[in-house]
Amino acid sequence: MTSSDLATGNALVMSAAFLMLGYHYWVNLPGFGGGRRGFVAWAGKGLLVPLLAWIAINSGLLPGMPVLSSEVAAALAQGKGWLGALATSSILVLFLISSCWAAITFVCLTLAIAQMVPDRREFDRYFLFCSLLLVPVAAFVFLVAGAPGWGIAMMVWLAPIVHLRSSMLVTTASGPNYSPAVARLKFGKYKDAEMEIISELEKCEDDFEGWVMLADLYANHFNDLPEADRTIRELCTQPNVPGVHISLAFHRLADWHLKLAADPDNARNALEAIVLLLPGTHFARMAKLRIDQLPATREDLLDQRKPRILRLPALGDALDDDARNERPTVSLTEARAQADRLVERLKRNPNDVEARESFAILLGEQFEKTDLALEQLNLLIGMPDQPASKRAEWLALVAAWQIKYRHDAVAAKALLERIVREFPQTPQALAARRRLELMETERMIHRAG
Repeated sequence: MTSSDLATGNALVMSAAFLMLGYHYWVNLPGFGGGRRGFVAWAGKGLLVPLLAWIAINSGLLPGMPVLSSEVAAALAQGKGWLGALATSSILVLFLISSCWAAITFVCLTLAIAQMVPDRREFDRYFLFCSLLLVPVAAFVFLVAGAPGWGIAMMVWLAPIVHLRSSMLVTTASGPNYSPAVARLKFGKYKDAEMEIISELEKCEDDFEGWVMLADLYANHFNDLPEADRTIRELCTQPNVPGVHISLAFHRLADWHLKLAADPDNARNALEAIVLLLPGTHFARMAKLRIDQLPATREDLLDQRKPRILRLPALGDALDDDARNERPTVSLTEARAQADRLVERLKRNPNDVEARESFAILLGEQFEKTDLALEQLNLLIGMPDQPASKRAEWLALVAAWQIKYRHDAVAAKALLERIVREFPQTPQALAARRRLELMETERMIHRAG
């Protein structure tokens, strides 16, 4: 084997090595360059096109172009086969092209890694430290090889940096990457987001986060709640799905049925699936508690969503005004319908605080049944484990009704003193003190008169 043949073989091996190095880091860098297809396009433009252009120009294959390659020209002059000479010279040219292409590829990889790392400053420090060690070696390679060796010199500098940092990125990139999908969601490109999520799920078919994102997309952006329901149920019936994931998914499905469709029946059905799939667990108990708190019908749910009158915590001077003038103006038919729904809720759950409070207010301020309303409020005040703020609020309401509707100042005074005594830090206590002082002033004026 001649030295020329050895050099040609080495050049071919080096060219293949450059190609394989570029391929390895290109396809293994998360989210870079379009994967294998992107690499094929990049290699075609950077390697194949320049090589074919050189062959066409130097071999005289183009019309009107002379043979520029000295090896091909010599072979033609001696009447020998010129294809072998063209192949030999092309391999050497391929080596130069591939080294330059590899250098540019690793420059692109380095820039991409700089954008992907969590801490850019840390990467900059790492890059400068490695450059202090590698640039002198790269400069020596360039001095020895001359201008044709600039590509190899760049590889000596950048390849170790890309190798170490890209391996760290691959290690930390555990599982699918949904960042592109999230970005498309923010720009309202829901179809593109769906394709991104599906593409990531093809890499990891049992990824819980991806399936829930897909179901959320169907429910909240495509308005396809049945498809979201089907997706969640298929996900949670797969083997090896942790119980916490099942619970989270079905609770979210229940939220969608309530929020998007005002459908407590399907929401209840979703929560019952937790009880069925995870019997006897904490998740089943929590699901049962939430089931007990769900509205019985769609009408109950819509009624709960109606805006409520904001009740200030203080007892104002308006308590002395004519109570009849302050009663609400809701139609009697609507009030009766509300009362029926509240009674049904209390039959199912006598400890439904919100329903009993609303029922008491409805009795007192709409139907003018003060005695029954006070009875309901006293039941609330007597319930165990109620927050101090709510008990103070209910006592204040009882005191207000004693003044407004019963005109019983003695009973009201006793309740106000109880608020000050038992709940001194509440806003109701502050208002009660002010009201008691006013009542005492009125009493003294009355005695002086």
